[in-house]
Amino acid sequence: MEIIELGTKQNLKGKAGNLNLLYHDFSIVRGIIIPNKVFQYFLKQNHISLSENHIEEKIKNGKLETKNLIEYLKKNKYQTVIVRSSVSLEDQDHYAFSGQFDSFPNTKIKEVEQRIKDCWISLFKSNIHSYLNEKRMKTTNIKFDILIQEMMISDISGIAFSINPANGKQEILIEATKEQCKKLVEGKIIPYTYHLPKDKEGDSLLTKEQLSIIKENVQKLKNILRKEIEIEFCFKNSTFYLFQIRPITSIHFSLDNYIKEGYWCDFKNNNWQVFHRSLWILGATKYKNKRIHNEVTEDITVYYPKNQKQIRGFNGNILPLDQQTIISHTEKDIMIYIENCYKIAKEIHQLSKEVKMEIEKNEYQEVIKDIKKIIDKNAQINSYEYLVNSLTNPLQKVLSKNGRKRIEEWKNNQSISYFPIYQDIFKYISTYFKIEMDIEKLLMYTHVEELIDLCNQKLNKETLIKRINQREKNGFVLCNLQNKKYQNKIITKKETIEITKKRFQELEQKNKKEHQIKNGMKGSSTFKNDKVITGECVVIKDNTVNISKLDIEGKILVCPITTAKDVEYLKKVKAIITDYGGILCHAAIFSREFNIPCLMGCEIATEYFKTDDIITYDINQEIAYKKEI
Repeated sequence: MEIIELGTKQNLKGKAGNLNLLYHDFSIVRGIIIPNKVFQYFLKQNHISLSENHIEEKIKNGKLETKNLIEYLKKNKYQTVIVRSSVSLEDQDHYAFSGQFDSFPNTKIKEVEQRIKDCWISLFKSNIHSYLNEKRMKTTNIKFDILIQEMMISDISGIAFSINPANGKQEILIEATKEQCKKLVEGKIIPYTYHLPKDKEGDSLLTKEQLSIIKENVQKLKNILRKEIEIEFCFKNSTFYLFQIRPITSIHFSLDNYIKEGYWCDFKNNNWQVFHRSLWILGATKYKNKRIHNEVTEDITVYYPKNQKQIRGFNGNILPLDQQTIISHTEKDIMIYIENCYKIAKEIHQLSKEVKMEIEKNEYQEVIKDIKKIIDKNAQINSYEYLVNSLTNPLQKVLSKNGRKRIEEWKNNQSISYFPIYQDIFKYISTYFKIEMDIEKLLMYTHVEELIDLCNQKLNKETLIKRINQREKNGFVLCNLQNKKYQNKIITKKETIEITKKRFQELEQKNKKEHQIKNGMKGSSTFKNDKVITGECVVIKDNTVNISKLDIEGKILVCPITTAKDVEYLKKVKAIITDYGGILCHAAIFSREFNIPCLMGCEIATEYFKTDDIITYDINQEIAYKKEI
């Protein structure tokens, strides 16, 4: 039998492949991988076809040579191990397979052979077939490795997400317990929950230092994989161990709900023209300086109708620059950035002169070409501006007197950021496209990307005029969130405008209202949208009940917790309410993946609700209550 030690350079997929890749850079429990070719050889040797009936029994009774494996485990002093399934499509970008394949903790060496077979047998269970059918995949497309690791009884185990998958909020979300991780991911317990950086101080379970370690590891792993990730981890004798890592397969993001929940801690009144504001954001996002390690800070600006006033709110939970970016800079770096700003400003002024001459000659193509150059260079200046302004405060103590003076002079020099040439550009564009509108109004309500699209003839003037008039009349919200769908975007939806205004008013007045729950209970929604679901419920108090024999189609299922084997039936229900589990466990992952609303961790749902009760479930408010008839 072929054996691959964890940390060996091998091109593997699934959980074994991920841990193998990261083995030397993170604390990972030692172990070995039995590759897919062993499974294929076993099938061939025992004359087993993947398509035949009763395949589980044939695998169970098939001959498997494990002598060298047992010798290896004994020689390396393995006492008890965990035998884990690891398939090629598992833990990939679009297929979580969360909890679908079997793994066996607390396995004695003499039991390893049978547990390997049991892992292979899980490939042919009904819940896997249901999952594969839903994803339009075939069993033959799957490569099946086995991961065997030394069994570790942890002090604390947990799950952490690099982004909140239930609402798209940019925070590290953690669920942890003193129990073993298997109970946590199966949703059999109600975990401690932490939102970082909000809950960074820790509590009786996870200390401030441990939360900091989790955060550091999540950020490192996210940078390595270059995508949002979820991990399973544990602490043993104060050491952090990585147990599993996978990309997040689905993230639910509701802008309106995010605005309602976001802690917008800082406010200032603005009189920004949309063109210049969106140009500044372009520099801070698309043209972000390479030496900034973290994402952009978040902010939202609400424009009241007819430009009566503007308010800009900053998200106080996200620092403009992370500590890694700050400590990698010196005063010399800041001075270089400032010199670069002045250098680019000279280039823009030279381009401005050329554009003026081209406008006079009505050389449209040349004008457009140079407009794009000016916008690019202005965005670069804005990127430097973002960096210098964000570095000035944290590095204040190490700045010399001359350095502070130089920065102050630079800050007061408005000519390097906002150039009069844009007045000429908009005047020319309005004349060329025959847009009968005041230039100040064009600047006030035109997004920088709309100007580029108009010049490239990707946006017609009628559409732009309609948008401008709508924004002036009804107001709008300019978003710059880490969620890329809402980076530097204008939202004109009336409801969003009103929600933003209301949220800003609440926070400015420090009047946060707590929702009172009457005749119901509160839990955690696995994702949020604007729906309120009402329906008849079916209550199951015992997880041993065979769900397949119950009439649950189109109803709300109330149960202690759902399990991986239930996935083939869950697609029938309208919603799920559970006693246990958190929004990161396996059941929650399936809820989001198949878009089935689920309220988890209600503690006494199965006692409170009775079969045939009519339940109303408000997904956003995360409450469920009996509907009075």
